[in-house]
Amino acid sequence: MKKLATLIAAVAIAGASAFTFAGTPIKATSLPKAAQTFIAKHFPGDTVRKAEKDNGYRGAEYEVDLAGGAEIEFRDNGDWKDVKAARGKAVPAAIVPAAIAAHVEKNYPGQYITEISRKRGGYEVELANGTELKLTEDAKPLPARQGNGNRRR
Repeated sequence: MKKLATLIAAVAIAGASAFTFAGTPIKATSLPKAAQTFIAKHFPGDTVRKAEKDNGYRGAEYEVDLAGGAEIEFRDNGDWKDVKAARGKAVPAAIVPAAIAAHVEKNYPGQYITEISRKRGGYEVELANGTELKLTEDAKPLPARQGNGNRRR
């Protein structure tokens, strides 16, 4: 009986936690203006199927699913954080730094970028064949993060 009570308590806590950290559905018109402009410019004719606002420890973030299949994450100011193209499509070329686009074209012929994320110091891109690249804006390999220096010696 104790095991059952423990299991029920664990499920209740997990459910409450998931509810607390789940995004809150919002209307597309509640997205930051910069996010609305980005969608209109880079995904013309597409509509927002679902939009959610997540309140995290670094501020609000927005997750948007478009009817055409693309998924976009925005920071609280409306700047894009991550763009995932619809299946079988490339991310909008205009959001990919020119040096990265040239690097992919030269070193991965026939491939295209299906996802791009802004990371500290650069970008992470995923190609159609599943290859992941971590590059600076000028297409140099992004240095591995060294941690926060709080290691015990």
